[in-house]
Amino acid sequence: MISTYGTILLVENHCPICAAATVCQGLCRAELNVFQEILQAQVKRVEYILTGSRRCTYRITNHIQPE
Repeated sequence: MISTYGTILLVENHCPICAAATVCQGLCRAELNVFQEILQAQVKRVEYILTGSRRCTYRITNHIQPE
């Protein structure tokens, strides 16, 4: 994790669900939703293995912004 000014980057260099996620991308959406629910924060995926990045990275801010 990297923390700067109220924002945390959660970096998954070794994704535990990568093989399954290539077949069912709903797993990645579910993971994102779990992070938001558990952390009660705004979570945005900024790097994504399935789109060619070398890892998945999530930016976490300290509150959920209204949609």
